[in-house]
Amino acid sequence: MSEQLPAPDFDAQNYARPNQNYICGHACDGNACRLGPDQKGNCRATAECKPVLKLKEGETKGRWVCTRTGGECEFGPLPDGSCCKPIPKCSPVPTLRLWRGRITLAVVAASCGVLLVILGNPPWRNNFISPGVVSDPHSGAAFAALASTNHLNQSCGACHVAGNSGPNPMIHAALRADPGVFDLKKLALAKAEEPTAIDSSCLKCHSGRNVHQPNAPQISCSFCHAEHQGKVIAATTDASCSFCHGDVAKMAVVPRYNNPPPPVIHHFADDHPQFKFITEKLRDPDSLKFNHALHLTGTTIPKLPGGEKLDCVFCHQPDATGALMKPVAFEKNCRVCHSLQFDPETPQLQLPHGNVDFVSAYLRSLPKQYLDLAMKLGSADANDFAAKKLAGLRMQFGDGEALEQRVFFSTATFGPEAQIGTLSGATRSLFPGCAYCHEVKTSAAGAAQITKPVQVERWLAQAKFNHAKHLNVACATCHDAVHSKDTADILLPARETCAVCHSPRGGVADTCAECHTYHKPLLAR
Repeated sequence: MSEQLPAPDFDAQNYARPNQNYICGHACDGNACRLGPDQKGNCRATAECKPVLKLKEGETKGRWVCTRTGGECEFGPLPDGSCCKPIPKCSPVPTLRLWRGRITLAVVAASCGVLLVILGNPPWRNNFISPGVVSDPHSGAAFAALASTNHLNQSCGACHVAGNSGPNPMIHAALRADPGVFDLKKLALAKAEEPTAIDSSCLKCHSGRNVHQPNAPQISCSFCHAEHQGKVIAATTDASCSFCHGDVAKMAVVPRYNNPPPPVIHHFADDHPQFKFITEKLRDPDSLKFNHALHLTGTTIPKLPGGEKLDCVFCHQPDATGALMKPVAFEKNCRVCHSLQFDPETPQLQLPHGNVDFVSAYLRSLPKQYLDLAMKLGSADANDFAAKKLAGLRMQFGDGEALEQRVFFSTATFGPEAQIGTLSGATRSLFPGCAYCHEVKTSAAGAAQITKPVQVERWLAQAKFNHAKHLNVACATCHDAVHSKDTADILLPARETCAVCHSPRGGVADTCAECHTYHKPLLAR
């Protein structure tokens, strides 16, 4: 039987060997070498032929003869017997046959692994399929106690419906999922921010969480709070906030108490709006009369008991957390300079502070107050001591009602004329009167009414601030108190002042989450 002849158009020089694992790297240029690569993908090409040494009878040296297919080359082999036409080496290319084998092997191995994990149900299965470490808030003792209260599984099943179930429940959960495993169109169009079934597991514990806008887009919890990233839940990034606040269309549909839509914000130092107390020209509603410039720079302000000059720190003290400041209190911060001594000759007696009724009752009980003081001082005749003191007050103020009016409604900073030797002049008032600092009104019955001071705890109610983190910044850098003469001045910095540090140039964190909390609802105005 004769050997089958090749096709007429068969070119042995460009034979690509499709039944092999590799083809010559020159095949794409149409110059595949005749020998081709080996089974391991190594190029075997060296030259176009392997010359043969031919010896004739009687010859000792012989002659090298070209064996190139298609006829000898023009120049023939070199004197050392090597071919004169070397072929440059190439990088053999895997054939489709090899790729099919690799993919098939990978699919078989993966399938076997999945079957072992699902059907075998070994104790390490959950570790094998776990995407990472669960954070402490979702794995510690506190979560275990909360999970038992809410009838939750303390492991994967607390969040994942089929977290600790066998093969059948896992398959059923996958088939019931929306979008399903075979709904390729929905899967392709699914967005990371859209709520999923796992969000219902979050709400079992976080049921009281609100969003800062009731009509804000419904966003999946995991879109902002990434789990399985370590012992601490990954911090919310600006990208999560920009999903709404960086989108003009989304912000345009958010009503804002009949005001224009909120602006689009990308970065604090760039396009964050100016603080509301500046844009809306808000004023401090406190009726108390206070002059910061006078207290910080005035030449008449007395020194503190220790000889120090009055400064911001004396009145503004941090609370236990260090984040906020304690309210200023008269007894602790003001009485050291502002005495409530109404009788110039009797410093031991001072008016009570904080209650109009207490002050009135105290003034009407002055006879007893002087008698008690005389007994404390060891006076020989307490009644005479009290009588002289009361007579002095009547000479200065008239009757008791006039004294009470003077205490509540006077704003005088100087006392009556005094004669000392040959000199005369007004003396400084020890207690000017309640109206010197407070707003005092008269009730329908004619009694004094003092408006209670208002101390706003936080002007930027939607923002977080911690004084403890700003201890290395001087108070005057952010609070321009030395130029403020009006209580109504809100002594807070503008956005530009904060951005000096809180910006890429300043090097201090300027993310949205640094100052804002999404789950804190907006305060109605």
